[in-house]
Parts: sequence; C-alpha cells; structure tokens
Amino acid sequence: MNHSLLLLDAFAAHPGDPVSRALSGVLESAAAGCLPRFAQWLGLPPTEFRVMLDSWFPGAASAGWEPDAPPVDLATLPCEFGDIVEMLLDGRSQDAEDSHVRWAAHALACGCFGRTHLWQDMGLSGRDDVSCLLRQIFEPVFLANTTDMKWKKFFYHRVCERLDLHPCPEPSCDGCDQYVNCHGAEIRMAVPAVVAVLPAGKAV
Repeated sequence: MNHSLLLLDAFAAHPGDPVSRALSGVLESAAAGCLPRFAQWLGLPPTEFRVMLDSWFPGAASAGWEPDAPPVDLATLPCEFGDIVEMLLDGRSQDAEDSHVRWAAHALACGCFGRTHLWQDMGLSGRDDVSCLLRQIFEPVFLANTTDMKWKKFFYHRVCERLDLHPCPEPSCDGCDQYVNCHGAEIRMAVPAVVAVLPAGKAV
C-alpha cells in the first residue's frame, strides 16, 4: 500500500534537500495519478528503486511504504523518457554523486510526462525548486538555458538538438491553463543559491 507523502517525508534522510524533495514529490504525484504509472517506480528497475528508497527514506520500506502499481517492463517506457534521462546525465555537475545524478534525472524525466507545469507535476512548490535542483545536480544544463525557457520545453528542445529532430515535438502541456504563457516570451528569473546536503561520510 502506498502511504502518504507526509509519511514518506517523515523518513527523509535529508529533509529539504532538492533531490529528496524531487523524489518524494514525483512519487506523490504518481500515486495521485498526475503522472503515468511507471513514475511510481521512477522508471527504475525494482531492485534499484528499493536501493533509492532505503538511501533517501530509510525505514520507509520496512514501515510498509511501496508503490501501488506493479513494476513496469522498462522496454515499454516512452522513448523520449530515456532521451531526457540521457540528456540530463550528460549534463551532470562535475562533483555530483553518481546515484544522486541518476535518480534525480529519472525524477525530472518522470515529471515531464505530466500535463501541467513541470514543478507542479513533480509536487514541488514552484519553478525555482526545479531551477535549484538543476543548478546543484545538472549545472551545465542549467547554464545552457540562457533565455530562461520553461524547463520542460527546454528539455525537449535540448533533446531534439542532440538527435537533430526537426520540427521538435512539444511536451505534454495540453492540460495546463498557462500553455500560452509558457510558450510565449521567456523572461530571466533570479535563482537563489543552493546549499547541498550530502549523506554522512560524503566529501563536499
């Protein structure tokens, strides 16, 4: 049985950390039906998903927290899911922990399959939360968005540039009442500095 986000956050090893918030937020959105069912497992193999859960939310699994949906065959994931993950992995911050990079990339890619703003579909408080996560874990991707394009739209355009796809398909935003605004002019926003919280024993 999938317990509430409040229960999952109660087990957070690093409350407030951008990666932790992204993971728990995506899992909440997926459990609420705002994301495809594969997002309940972050598009990860079951064994790796449980390693992630024990790493970021120790004790949650033993308390009974688990996805409602059964694991999916990874071969059935949308092709653009892997493209977005790969794009993010190639734009990782130099000093970011390998597993943190991979799991954060999967959370971000899952969020791209919602129908509203990326931050909303990831269960976050605002767009700045996505920016802070990217600045900490995927700094080259963050810095490449020089026009401050909306993040979901930017991910798709970056993938299309890598694959030389023209025209570039638009992300799934049809359920958002801000569609016109998001696909209009881009305005630069200030992003607050991020203080990373690393697991005990990890060098900064």
